[in-house]
Amino acid sequence: MIITSLAGRSALAAGAGGRPGGVASLVRRLVAWWEERRRIARTIAELEQLSDAELADIGISRADIVRVARRSVRPDH
Repeated sequence: MIITSLAGRSALAAGAGGRPGGVASLVRRLVAWWEERRRIARTIAELEQLSDAELADIGISRADIVRVARRSVRPDH
């Protein structure tokens, strides 16, 4: 199986500067990314279930849902 990075280098070289464990590092980052996406999607789904009045009560509009969901998971962005 061939795994390549966006730059075209092997996952071993790209994952940890060519050190052993590069694939493990890549897998950990992918798992963290996937879990983050799932948390964002779950938050969006929960907020979309609220009425416009309920959203207004907590200070957001329907147009803000995606931004609020992303910030709830990644407060630094």
